[in-house]
Amino acid sequence: MGKRIIFIFLSAIIFVTAEANNVTNAVDWRNTGICRKCTCSTNKVDCFDQSLTDFFNLEEWKLLKELKPTTVDLSENKFTNITAIAELPIQVLNLSRCSIEFIENASFKDLQQMTTLDLSHNKLTAAKLSPHAFEGRFSPEEYEPLASMKILNLAYNDMHSLNQDLFEHLPELTELDLSGNPFTTIDHVTLIAISSLPNLKVLRMRSCQLKEIPDKFLHTPRYLERLDISDNKLTIVPQELEETKNLIYLNLNQNPITELEVTSEDNPAFPRLRKLKELHMCNMKHLKRIGAGALGGLENLQQLHMSYNPQLTYIDPKALARPDDIGETYDWPLIKELYLQSNNLTEIDSRLLSRWDLVERLDVSNNPYLCDCSTQWMVDHLVPTIEAKNENATEKMVCTEPIEMRGYTMKHLHDIHRTMRCVDKYGNRPERDGAILMGTLIGVLLAVPIMLGLMLMWRRGYFAWMGLRGPTDVSRAFYKRAPADEFI
Repeated sequence: MGKRIIFIFLSAIIFVTAEANNVTNAVDWRNTGICRKCTCSTNKVDCFDQSLTDFFNLEEWKLLKELKPTTVDLSENKFTNITAIAELPIQVLNLSRCSIEFIENASFKDLQQMTTLDLSHNKLTAAKLSPHAFEGRFSPEEYEPLASMKILNLAYNDMHSLNQDLFEHLPELTELDLSGNPFTTIDHVTLIAISSLPNLKVLRMRSCQLKEIPDKFLHTPRYLERLDISDNKLTIVPQELEETKNLIYLNLNQNPITELEVTSEDNPAFPRLRKLKELHMCNMKHLKRIGAGALGGLENLQQLHMSYNPQLTYIDPKALARPDDIGETYDWPLIKELYLQSNNLTEIDSRLLSRWDLVERLDVSNNPYLCDCSTQWMVDHLVPTIEAKNENATEKMVCTEPIEMRGYTMKHLHDIHRTMRCVDKYGNRPERDGAILMGTLIGVLLAVPIMLGLMLMWRRGYFAWMGLRGPTDVSRAFYKRAPADEFI
């Protein structure tokens, strides 16, 4: 009996001691320097916008081991240098908008589970961002890679180029954002750096002041699926895109491309991109014309975004058509989403798509439409198609010309079953013929009696005071009496 009491007593002591240790450990990480300055919760450390100027040291990071954070947000602070972080199960590390200029070698080597690193909106340069910053753990032969790293965001720093070995420790990287860096051109070492990422699937180079995409730039990343090269200075569609055999998304917004034409060397059409499903060509101030077959190489296109192009006046009916080898028949991609709003189009040709009934989302509003027989199909067929999918979605499909139709919505014309006349071959508006003829007839009817009245008044000499003599005065002026001696 006594032994049992002693056993129970010892068990109680052990239990209480264990609980005390747990409490102590819990108190440890909750009272570390990091958690006193930041918000620490289950698996997360939130230090967003805390005006921190000094990066945490290795010992402070080690005190977070009991917390086991998987997400750490240190964005919007004022760190200048990044130093080593202790071994932690961090998967997402946000260091954006921190004025970072330098990253110490192997700062992330113990973050073996890190998949996402955000270093955007800092002050990193090619000279200060060394490949050694991304070194993994050291083995007898070499530094091991950060094998879990998939997403790296270096957008909006101050890099004009990249070290050719920058990504040598990131072999599994699938997503890279370089947007907002002033590259201007993709030089040879930058090309080598990006080409060293064979598993890259997403590349963003928006607002990089690029004038061209060099040859072989997209040759190595064979698995590239999404490419954003919007807001650059590209004047033509890069023909290097043909190397991207698996591309499904392409963003060319805000580039100074003027037109696309299959037969033009200065403004070439898209190369063949068999897997591309989504294309963006919006906010292009100089885009004026899309020629026949210009998009014909996009045989599996499903989403076409071509909106807010103020000079775009013409899209050829066969812009999306792909001719066969003989050129006698054509195939069209089955578009599911079409966005052509806020351009300068006077009509949408019915032949632009092969199956309008299969379009799931459609916006062609805010264009200066000419409402005549060429757009009758839009009134009769397109309007009810759009309305069936989204009620009142055609309110901004408004007639601009001819003047008699200005302000009418196509929905209104559909509702009243309006049949519109055609413009003749000289560009005249038949809708104005009645008014013109009536005006001419009234003018003639008024002119005849006025002219007769003026002639009568002239003959009677009413205009003599103006120096205009009537016929009677004129005959008197030329009459001369014969001399009297001629009769003697």
